[in-house]
Amino acid sequence: MDVATALLSFSIAAALLTITPGLDTALVLRTAAVEGPRRAMLAGAGVVTGVLA
Repeated sequence: MDVATALLSFSIAAALLTITPGLDTALVLRTAAVEGPRRAMLAGAGVVTGVLA
């Protein structure tokens, strides 16, 4: 495998992993659907606080 092929393969894998939603997205979406937008915003703020800490 040459460098160009390896770089292309890595770029495709990294792009797919970047656009795939994670557990925090699922938590915020579920909270929005079940409990409403205000609680979803609070859940999102909690996720961001956890990431920054």
